[in-house]
Amino acid sequence: MVAIPLGKMFILAVKQVAKPMAKGIKNASLNSPFVKNYLVMPIGQGFNWMDVKIKTSLMGAKGSKVYKLNEKVAVEYGAELISELFIYFVGSSILLYEYSRSSAKEEKKEQKQKEEADRMRSDIESLQSALMEASFLMEEQSAEIRSLTRQLGGLHTTLENLTPSSPNS
Repeated sequence: MVAIPLGKMFILAVKQVAKPMAKGIKNASLNSPFVKNYLVMPIGQGFNWMDVKIKTSLMGAKGSKVYKLNEKVAVEYGAELISELFIYFVGSSILLYEYSRSSAKEEKKEQKQKEEADRMRSDIESLQSALMEASFLMEEQSAEIRSLTRQLGGLHTTLENLTPSSPNS
């Protein structure tokens, strides 16, 4: 049976929902006078200032003056930046979540491999111990067999000495 990757489907759904949410944030920021005047417009003006400064310094111009944008353009620029930052934040959050999940999965896999290696090492050590015991037992039995063989040889000699010699000899 094929498993459905529910986690990945959830992440995809979040990414799809983030786009309309960013658009909603943009529209809400354009409709609220407080947010528009004290958050969105300053962000738009600041980003424009930074953008112009970077571009002019890259072209080699020094000390150029940055003119302020009109209110409508600054608000549009700021709202667009806020919505893009929201999408970026959602994407980054998903990326970090996937990374941590993947790291945890990899760590769990490594832990399982380590436990398997430890179990195999333990099995090898117990087999080596059993082999040593068997080797000692074989040495003992070999010595006992040699002793019994000598005793049997001695009994055989004693038996020959006890039996009368045959008349043919």
